[in-house]
Amino acid sequence: MEKAILFLTAAALIAQPVAAQEADTDADMAQEIAEDAARDLKDSRFYNKPGASRAEYNADWQSCRLIARGSQTPAGSVPIYDPAMYNPAISPLAAGIGSGIGAAIGAAIVEGQMRRANRKNCLLIKGWRLVDLPAAQAAKVAAMPDAERQSYFETVVGAQTVDGDITEMTSFTPVADDKLNMSGTLAGPPSLFLGKKVDPKAPLALADNEGALVIAFRRNDAGSAGRSGRVQIRRFDRENGDLFYQPRDWKKKGDRTTYGSEFVSKDKKSAYELQVVKLTPGWYVLQTDAVGTVLPNTTNCFGAPAFEIKAGEYAYLADASPFLGAKLATGGEHSGMGYARNFDEAKAAMAGFQPDAAARMVEARIENRATYSCAGQVMTRMDFPGVTEVVPAPVAKNMAGSAGS
Repeated sequence: MEKAILFLTAAALIAQPVAAQEADTDADMAQEIAEDAARDLKDSRFYNKPGASRAEYNADWQSCRLIARGSQTPAGSVPIYDPAMYNPAISPLAAGIGSGIGAAIGAAIVEGQMRRANRKNCLLIKGWRLVDLPAAQAAKVAAMPDAERQSYFETVVGAQTVDGDITEMTSFTPVADDKLNMSGTLAGPPSLFLGKKVDPKAPLALADNEGALVIAFRRNDAGSAGRSGRVQIRRFDRENGDLFYQPRDWKKKGDRTTYGSEFVSKDKKSAYELQVVKLTPGWYVLQTDAVGTVLPNTTNCFGAPAFEIKAGEYAYLADASPFLGAKLATGGEHSGMGYARNFDEAKAAMAGFQPDAAARMVEARIENRATYSCAGQVMTRMDFPGVTEVVPAPVAKNMAGSAGS
């Protein structure tokens, strides 16, 4: 017993300096993070969240820095992406499927200016408000001694009320306005696009392990009439909270999994333009969209609508209305994609071209708040209107790096 006690005592003496060193390291890291986070607490502007502490601000700032760098997903896990394993054509640094801007995105994301912009977006999405002080108040803060200024920021980050111009994000659903018509009687006859030079009435057929997604570009008013748009989707690993990526050797392995697809309007004169894309069964996210001739430069990695595709089914997602310079009842104009679900109308329109497909149409199940590795020029979040279900938290924080199917 005495020897055991002596052994434990010696071990404790050896371990004590190590524990002390770890504590010192943690303290140094916390101090370094606090100093870095202070760069966004300036005389003229700062972040504020009523009731929050300076420590909470530091933690969120550091998390957002890692997310903006691509070192962490919004869910807090290490990204699955490994350049050595996945096809760079649809990797996170080339998230614009078919857009031809992968290289531009890869270059932009490493720029400090873009990282700062995405760090700002991240903090706003986390509930922080960016406050720009009036010039007179900013001058007073600048004149404070260092200790007083630090005390001021310790308090103001969590203050219930603040003076100044406030920038905040309070809603993540696409715009809704009385003048934006996304339902009601169609403005004209429907059309169906199945592919270039493909007869819309040629019978559709799904393979054994295949489903389909249905989206309609709806143009019901002056703000959307004659406008074009596109919607991009990506395959989603719902269990682990990230995207699936196509392996580099997918051709060699004969991998026919759908990792992403894009709906691009083909007939902007059509009042109701149905499109159908065949997909591998599984979960997908609405990654981004764009209107007009502008290519997408956003990714909904901070929260995207996720939906499930099942074998043998034609899953209707939504009507997408491409608004460009649309007049709003509240004043001003709006440019962007609007979304609404009009399943009965979509099914009836499909029946006019593909009665068998219409008979197998279902409304896709949608869950909001799907997060994944960020890659894009503007990292943001979109909540599908009217949806209350959310994607469950990931069961694993890290993965070895299997593409899956």
